[in-house]
Amino acid sequence: MVYNTLNKLKWTGKLHDCMIIILHRGAPNDRKTIECRQVTEVKKSYFMYENDKEVFIPLHRVLEIKLEGKTLWKRKQKP
Repeated sequence: MVYNTLNKLKWTGKLHDCMIIILHRGAPNDRKTIECRQVTEVKKSYFMYENDKEVFIPLHRVLEIKLEGKTLWKRKQKP
């Protein structure tokens, strides 16, 4: 579960070292990468990050979480 992964990173102090790839319509390949050092809050159904203003991202839009180039969590592809 994406929340469990983000929460574990938060409490182990590694959240600021990871990257979150989200579904973002209109971006190249409909994907956007967010550096987790921008993340300000992690909740059960969303996270927030700072990018000139605070941005709300529902967790169902998270596609992948990476730490130091390794994939920690990835959404399963629909067949």
